[in-house]
Amino acid sequence: MNSIDQSLLESRFELRNTRYISERFELSPKITERCSVSDHLLIRYSAPDASFLPLIRSSFVRAYGYVQEWFGCNRDIPFALWVAPAVSDLRYMTCLPCDEGFSCAPGSLDGWRIILFISPQVCRRNSDPDSLSGLLAHEISHHVVRTLSLATELTMKRSEGLDLPMWLEEGLCQLIQGEIHHPFRQRLDEQVARTTEWYEPDELWNDLSSCRDVKTAYLQAYRDIRALVETKGRQDVIRLLHRNRTRDVNWVRIESGY
Repeated sequence: MNSIDQSLLESRFELRNTRYISERFELSPKITERCSVSDHLLIRYSAPDASFLPLIRSSFVRAYGYVQEWFGCNRDIPFALWVAPAVSDLRYMTCLPCDEGFSCAPGSLDGWRIILFISPQVCRRNSDPDSLSGLLAHEISHHVVRTLSLATELTMKRSEGLDLPMWLEEGLCQLIQGEIHHPFRQRLDEQVARTTEWYEPDELWNDLSSCRDVKTAYLQAYRDIRALVETKGRQDVIRLLHRNRTRDVNWVRIESGY
C-alpha cells in the first residue's frame, strides 16, 4: 500500500504550531471502510485490514466492557476506532512523528470518542489479543476519565484552574491496561522497583509527554495511582473523578499523601 505523500504530511505537521491534537486530528484518506460493531461502537479501517476485523472487533468489545464495568458506567458511550494501515497514516492523523507503537485518544468528533492505533498487520504487538485489548482499554479509559471528571481535552492546560492532573489520568489508564495485559503490568512493577529518582507532583500535572524523562513520568503516574487505588479503593477514586467536575479536589495533597 502506498504511503501518505510527504508534502501532504509536511503541511499537516505545520498545524502543530497553531493547534492542539484535539483540534487537528483528522481521518486518513486511506481509511475508507467502516464496521458498526453496535450502535455505539464503530471501526474505521482500510480495505487491506479487513482480515484483522475479527481480532479488532473482539478486542474492542472486551476492552469496552471491561472499562465500563471498572468505572461503573451505566450508560453507553460512543467510541470509534481509527485503524491506521501504516505509520504514515498515523502521522497524518496526529501531525506527530510517531512510530508503530503509538496510540492515542485525541478527542471527539461528531459525537464519537476517537481512538487511533496502528494495524496489527504493521505492529506485531497489536496482533496479540491480550495486548490489543489492553491497549484499547487504556485509550478508552482516557475518554471515560474525561467524561466522568469533565476534564479538558487540552492536556497541556490541566494545571490551569487546577483541573484533573495527567498523572492521575495516565496512571489509571496504565493500571487498567495492566489488569488486562499481565505482562505489561509485570514490566511496570519491575521498573518501579528499580527506579530511584522521581518527579515532584506539580511537574506531572500537564501532558506527561512534555517531561524531560517521559518514561519516568509515565512510570510515576502508574506507581502513584496504583498506591492510591490500593489505599483508598476504586470507588473512592471514582468519586474523586466526579468531584473534579466542580474542582472540589486538592490533587496536590492527594498525590503527596497517598
